[in-house]
Parts: sequence; structure tokens; C-alpha cells
Amino acid sequence: MDEIVTEQAAGILRIQLNRPTKRNAMTSAMYVALADIFNAASKDESTRVVLWHGAGDSFCAGNDIDDFLKTLPGRANRLRLAS
Repeated sequence: MDEIVTEQAAGILRIQLNRPTKRNAMTSAMYVALADIFNAASKDESTRVVLWHGAGDSFCAGNDIDDFLKTLPGRANRLRLAS
């Protein structure tokens, strides 16, 4: 299952966070993917509107803490040592 699903039609780009069992919590890879998607949309003259939403009953719970503790250097390592 893709963590981010996009669909474009009639000038509308729909971006769906697709991790409903995790309340669409963001991973570091999702941040990178979203940056790429938004940058591409800003350069695409056919994109007039961007709708950004979450699958299930939540938009986004915030950061996926497990992912961030595993993947981010620096502060994440200090947090891991503190626990």
C-alpha cells in the first residue's frame, strides 16, 4: 500500500495520506515525497488546486515517532539514549 496516493484530474491534484491504521502519522520518507509532490505541482501550470487529506477518520496524527527515532540523526539519537 502506498503511504501517499495522488490523483490529478481537471486541474485538481488530490493528495491522500494513506496510513489510516496509524492515523496517517508522517514518516521521514513521506515528508520527502510530499516535498517532491508539492514542488512538481508548483511547476505544473495545469494544477490549479491541491486537496490534501487523510485516509480514514484522521487527517494526520503528526510524526510517526518510531520512524523518526530510527531515521533522524542527531536529536533522535539523544532521545533514544534518554529513554
